[in-house]
Amino acid sequence: MMTLLEQLPLWNHAAIRVLDIRRSILQASESVQGFRLPASAFLFAVNGEARILIDGIEHLADRCYVCHAGKGATMDIIQVEEPFDYYFIFYKAALVLPSRKELLHVFKSNNPFHMQYGFAPAYPLGLLTRIEQMHAYWLLDGELERFHVRALFHQLVYDLLQQLHAREGTAAIQPDYVRQTIRFLEEHYAEAISVQDLALAMRCNERKLQRLFKAKLRIGPMEYLIQVRMNHAQAMLLNTNVPLKTIAESVGYGDSYYFSRAFKKHCGVSPLYFRQNRRISASYMSRYSIGSANNVSYNNDCDNHYQQVDGGVFGMNRSKRSVLAVSLMLSVILLLSACSTGNSVGNNSGGASPTAASTNVSSNTNAAPTSQPAYPVVIKHMKGEETLEQHPLKIAVLDTKFVDQLVTLNEQPAGSVKAAADKSDFPAYLMDKLTDVKVLGTRDEPNLEAITAMEPDLIICTEFQEEVYESLSKIAPTIMLDFNEDWRDTLATFGKIVGKSEEASDVLEQYNEKTTKLKAELKAKLGEQTVALIRPRDEGIRIHTPSHRAASILYNDLGLSAPQQVLEEKDTAYQVPLEALPGVGADHYFLVQDDMFKAIVEEFQQTETWKNVEAVKNNQIYDVDSNVWIAYYGPIAINMVVDRVAEVFLGTP
Repeated sequence: MMTLLEQLPLWNHAAIRVLDIRRSILQASESVQGFRLPASAFLFAVNGEARILIDGIEHLADRCYVCHAGKGATMDIIQVEEPFDYYFIFYKAALVLPSRKELLHVFKSNNPFHMQYGFAPAYPLGLLTRIEQMHAYWLLDGELERFHVRALFHQLVYDLLQQLHAREGTAAIQPDYVRQTIRFLEEHYAEAISVQDLALAMRCNERKLQRLFKAKLRIGPMEYLIQVRMNHAQAMLLNTNVPLKTIAESVGYGDSYYFSRAFKKHCGVSPLYFRQNRRISASYMSRYSIGSANNVSYNNDCDNHYQQVDGGVFGMNRSKRSVLAVSLMLSVILLLSACSTGNSVGNNSGGASPTAASTNVSSNTNAAPTSQPAYPVVIKHMKGEETLEQHPLKIAVLDTKFVDQLVTLNEQPAGSVKAAADKSDFPAYLMDKLTDVKVLGTRDEPNLEAITAMEPDLIICTEFQEEVYESLSKIAPTIMLDFNEDWRDTLATFGKIVGKSEEASDVLEQYNEKTTKLKAELKAKLGEQTVALIRPRDEGIRIHTPSHRAASILYNDLGLSAPQQVLEEKDTAYQVPLEALPGVGADHYFLVQDDMFKAIVEEFQQTETWKNVEAVKNNQIYDVDSNVWIAYYGPIAINMVVDRVAEVFLGTP
């Protein structure tokens, strides 16, 4: 461990600016807890006694005492039994460039402006006089006075270092980056955070931060972040009735799909199942060992956090009132529908709501089953079981990918939600296969009035419609499928629903043969070249990992290689700023685009950062449609993804 005096060359070469000087007095029984330093700082205790904790390391301040810590350190002042009088001096120091290489090396490895230490000065009166002068001039708030404060600060640091020099064995302590990061994550878990963001906030090298975290907790910082997010999500699922989308956003997931996928991967069950089965083993609540209280201070005050979601208790009351209003509306609609149309089933033109848009692309009617299956058929789903007595002719699907699943089996829905990110009702590749399909809103906001008006025989939804499931069940028998289920399993379920299990098996067999052949050809052509799937959105770039359903086609089904950074991420996707894109380091990029984020993509493409990405300079970035690659995720779309990859790398459609 280097002493402060060994780092004097850095003090000599640094540009130092005083940011703030504060004086505070804590009365008996008062405390300061969890104060995160906004900049490097000296604390000077001038009167009273207290325990000062810097990232958990204890200092006993009795009368005169000096502490120093860097930006991001957490400070607590506790056990105050009499008035405790102290000053804070916040400052910022930067190394003046150009500097010698050895100075830069020392600055990176042993930054004196971030070191943590504390001692009782042998000659406190001179220090106190200097500090009182600085505080008095600082309060005058003039430019000349601020310049004087800067000069006095250098003298103060000189006095401190001189007294430290007389104290043999006094050495600086490296900041506890792990503890600081944990505090940061617990305070900012609801924000979009990357490893790069953490390293920047902690002023620590990315690899060093990862290494320190794994050495202390046996997991990386991003895994710890997921742990924190899941703990808060579990508490909200158990203690509130707020929608999944709200919970996802409150714990840092902008897309509820990624939240559901991450939750199931972390906890072993879907969020909906977890909410319904409140007796799940408590082991789910703490999958990782975070260490003892001496190592980290993890505050899992879930009961307090959930009250802040969706406007707190009042927000939840509003939600309940809205559900009641929907139920009343449905009752009226159902009554009117029954009076006007009777009990007829299968009439595709009756009772259409003016709000239910439709897409007419051909004169064909809904496809009937090619052969009569052995009904009744029992379909197991997330809400139990549903027995189908006959082939349902009017199916309403509340997830876009179900349209692809039905069309694959030469069927079609009578109504479907549309992709929110696209201007058209349905993608071009499905338009010529659909007839008079009613648009039923979007996945996140299904139009209950339109669903009621189309009089479906069967409704198929996912946990995204959990909040309106009971309302849907009043309209027609409703099956809830797992949104994150593998498309192969979903196809098998649809095969049972429409009596075409053999056709579904044939589709899967053909896909396996196709991808097995292409996998070998791609390996021979690309070798170890890497491929990444990216999607610009929300002023950043989302990078999909092998855990993502679309990316898994590239990496698992086709055997393409992912960059190391992508492999290290545990979630289905992570977001980076544009400036971090070159660091992904892929040889090839598939760029997912849609109408919603078209302007962002165009803006990014005009920047020098984008133009200087190696793959861009080598024309190895390929545009793909989000409807095909992300939204519809059925056998037809997935085969189109495979064909696009073959076209790009092998020149064959």
